[in-house]
Amino acid sequence: MTNSTPDGSTYSDEPSDYILVQGNADLKDGWVVPRVWTSQKTKTAQAGDLIMSVRAPVGAMGKTAYDIVIGRGVAAIKGNEFIYQTLVKYDADRYWKKLAAGSTFESVNSNEVKGAIINVPQDIEEQKKIGEYFLNLDHLITLHQRKIDKIKNMKKAMLNQMFI
Repeated sequence: MTNSTPDGSTYSDEPSDYILVQGNADLKDGWVVPRVWTSQKTKTAQAGDLIMSVRAPVGAMGKTAYDIVIGRGVAAIKGNEFIYQTLVKYDADRYWKKLAAGSTFESVNSNEVKGAIINVPQDIEEQKKIGEYFLNLDHLITLHQRKIDKIKNMKKAMLNQMFI
């Protein structure tokens, strides 16, 4: 899970290279957001994989819509929406923080990630329905957050107009 990171000299801002995911900075709103690229292909994850930050902050989760190269700061996990939502809950419950160690920055190792016990319904359809339910809630939260942001911007504009 924590193989070598590509050499820094291979980093670029060229989208023609491989997307490099190193940690939480590459995750936004539950997704990998390309920020840095590399010409060196080391450890990889495939589109659809779950990505977990294993270094400070430990436990942040995302999904990737791209084939990517991963650094030491993240782990790639094969899973579905149910597993993703469960791992998001683990992060919210600070499960990983309790296992984290390190003086410079906290981290968890591959054995701790592999050893996490997750209660999973045996019925794949049930897993799918539960995962979709929480995914729909995530979408609803996002829509409401956008509305809130628009209203805050409107308020700010009105206050600016009022005090000109």
